[in-house]
Amino acid sequence: MANRANTSTTLLLLFLSPLVCAAQIPHHHAPLFVFGDSLYDGGMTLYIGIKGAAAEFWPYGYTFFRKPAGRYSDGRLIPDFIAEYAGRPFLQPYLLPGLNNYTNGINFASAGACALVETRPNTINIKMQVDYFLDMVPKLKEQVGDEQAKKLLSKAVYLFNIGGNDYVELLNKNLKKPPLSPSKKKNYINLVIGNITTHIKTIYNQGGRKFAFQNLGPIGCMPSLKYMLGFKGACAQEPLELAQQHNAATLALMKRLEKELPGFKYSIYDFYSSLYVRVHHGDKYGFKETKTACCGSGRWHGDFTCQKPGQTFSVCSTPNEHLWFDAAHPTDKANQQFSKEFWSGDINVVAPYNLKTLFEM
Repeated sequence: MANRANTSTTLLLLFLSPLVCAAQIPHHHAPLFVFGDSLYDGGMTLYIGIKGAAAEFWPYGYTFFRKPAGRYSDGRLIPDFIAEYAGRPFLQPYLLPGLNNYTNGINFASAGACALVETRPNTINIKMQVDYFLDMVPKLKEQVGDEQAKKLLSKAVYLFNIGGNDYVELLNKNLKKPPLSPSKKKNYINLVIGNITTHIKTIYNQGGRKFAFQNLGPIGCMPSLKYMLGFKGACAQEPLELAQQHNAATLALMKRLEKELPGFKYSIYDFYSSLYVRVHHGDKYGFKETKTACCGSGRWHGDFTCQKPGQTFSVCSTPNEHLWFDAAHPTDKANQQFSKEFWSGDINVVAPYNLKTLFEM
């Protein structure tokens, strides 16, 4: 009889556990689900089993975490700050072993990710990230119950940063060829935007309604791309034009989806303008060096040698004076400035809503 009673009690607790968990979640609680590349990777790439693919060695993480934390920066990334502003802990990467709580959100972003599967097939591209999200939804339902999971998915903010690597690879493959024709640029951008559209609609069909996008930065100003192109000035023009055209297409897409999809809300942070102005007027934002990265080698420190075993690279002693930490990623200080604009900026930098407003909807 005692064993039978214990079994009944266990079954009752298992049955009630989602309801107990759901009762502890505030009514207006909004999770944050993150998708993107290395600008947003909070450690996902640590778990793909490829040594050196993630930010896993010194000097990454050394000013904030005091050790490598899977983030391509000396400290925190934009999603880290956004989670903090929203009152959430740092989001866990989906592949973290033992992960069993999904109510605050999850970070699916991974280094090297692209919008097009064929661009970098060995990375956790945006399709794989959304597939992981679909894999997570039943786990969330198991944790809190179907009704509570439905509420959380509809209140959640879905934060995206994707596309930059697609254009870097396009330029890389075209290095010793004539400039890209306007039609080829347009067709490629449409392909990238089309893939992103598919994944937005997949999340929407799972109940997602609030989408936030960091638009494509001025990739022509990245130390890595200037190094790759052999460019000697502040910013290379052709990559800038690609980013501008992609951003215009993203805005047009958001406006179209707003009309097509009931309840769809969006926010676009003008990362392009915010980063570009800091490259050219860094002193106004507290940066002494805005063109050469803190860590790396070669001109502009644009050669991706930072952290690589067997490679020679140098590291600055004052990353808070630098805009770039490595050849393509901003410092903790820069990410904090960008995040603050994204969270509470006015319509000149983030529109039609800032993230604070989007979270409160």
